[in-house]
Amino acid sequence: MKKRTFLNTLILLAITSLTSNYSIAQSAQNNFFVDLLILQDGKTQQDADRYFEKVAPIAARHGLVRIHEFSVSTIFTKGFEPDLVNLWTMAHGDVFKDINQDPDYQKMIPTRNALFDMKASHMSILDQH
Repeated sequence: MKKRTFLNTLILLAITSLTSNYSIAQSAQNNFFVDLLILQDGKTQQDADRYFEKVAPIAARHGLVRIHEFSVSTIFTKGFEPDLVNLWTMAHGDVFKDINQDPDYQKMIPTRNALFDMKASHMSILDQH
């Protein structure tokens, strides 16, 4: 588990150092959410873009703000090969509870599940020290 946490921390450092929204990340409440997503067969980056155009505003209403998205161009480790990565800031610890109770988000869950392989994808909350 420590190895995974260390890897996620390295990913966070790389992402925040590259993003033009680094000042947003610094002003967050020291919590980040990173999702490394695998698309279902036949789904595309454009499908994901359309999904996030709808979901990001819903999430933001509850304090989860998407500050940057990435496509994955190179994989150095075999066995986990995400198609895209998102970096989000979290305003408080209950953002996911609040989002999951939002009726607008609940309508998007079937789309999410058809788009992403949720069991194979990785999602992590990262805390700054």
